[in-house]
Amino acid sequence: MRNSIPMGRLFGIEVGIHYSWFIIFALVTWSLAVGFFPVLYPGWPTGTYWVVGAISAILLFAAVLVHELSHSLVAKREGLPVSSITLFIFGGVSNITREPGSPGEEFWMALVGPLSSLIIGIVAGAAAFAVSGFNEQLTAVLFYLAIINLLLAFFNLVPAFPLDGGRVFRSIVWSITKDLTRATRIASIVGQGFAYLFIFGGILWAFSGNILSGLWFVLIGWFLNAAAEAAYRQVRTEELLKGFSVQQMMTRDVETVEPNISIRQLVDDYILPHNRRALPVVEDSELVGIITLYDVRNVPRSEWDFTLVRDVMTPRDRLYVLHPDDEVAQAFGILSQQDINQLPVLDKGKVIGFVTRGHLLRFLQTRQEIRGKP
Repeated sequence: MRNSIPMGRLFGIEVGIHYSWFIIFALVTWSLAVGFFPVLYPGWPTGTYWVVGAISAILLFAAVLVHELSHSLVAKREGLPVSSITLFIFGGVSNITREPGSPGEEFWMALVGPLSSLIIGIVAGAAAFAVSGFNEQLTAVLFYLAIINLLLAFFNLVPAFPLDGGRVFRSIVWSITKDLTRATRIASIVGQGFAYLFIFGGILWAFSGNILSGLWFVLIGWFLNAAAEAAYRQVRTEELLKGFSVQQMMTRDVETVEPNISIRQLVDDYILPHNRRALPVVEDSELVGIITLYDVRNVPRSEWDFTLVRDVMTPRDRLYVLHPDDEVAQAFGILSQQDINQLPVLDKGKVIGFVTRGHLLRFLQTRQEIRGKP
């Protein structure tokens, strides 16, 4: 989650906010404060519109978090690894590092998200009705929460892969064809069809005079098209990696450093002589963190002599680690989704290897050449 701000853990799942989230938060708050609420509730002071708009935007993303958390909890119940949940400009995403093992798993894992939004919408609507005669601002917030969650529920049920509805559709096709790759290809084509409808519809809407809404639909369509293509590539990649364990492709050439050496010593004695880009930090034979070139670059050169590895390393509790018996596809999912370059492999708490993005890509290229497929 390098491009995200960690917010803590829920049910053992790391939750973060991508930097792009602040853009949409500001846009939602602005649109509610200057458009939505003034039209429905005229006469409030200007500051009240902005406060109610900001509170509504926060609750919107809290609802999105519940939506994504429901996906993640069902995935964990089915034994699928969930690395994190990230809130970003288009809402949220559960970073599940492996595809479901059966159509049934996919069906319920996808459907529970829209169901959670539907329930939130109904409850918020009932609450808005109950307090409508007591507090206008609270009524406004609950009314918005009801409307937006009902819209989210129905929008996510559109069979446009990789939206939840598209995943439900894929699970049905998968059940019929018994072939995940083929089902993904069909669902991706359908998803791209919906994406182009969004794009062309948004262009027409923009030319009809509603430029902002039209451009927003174009952006959503572009995102859906790119996501559908990426999801298909990921399934094809996982198919190539299926059946291989981490210990079959990890590098065992692992050099470790102690946490109490200086950055200067780290660079002079370990990184430059051996061309290392990342090193496990070990204390009393146990992994306590990882130090990378990315971490070193964040330390001014003038401070290298008195800054310790311990001060700038990524600590153990923030690391994603692998076991030698884990699937290579799982490693690929974590590296891709978390935008990191290496994963330590632990056996009984000790570092025995590394899986790097470069090693994995070379392994994947070899698999593709052997199979004779692009």
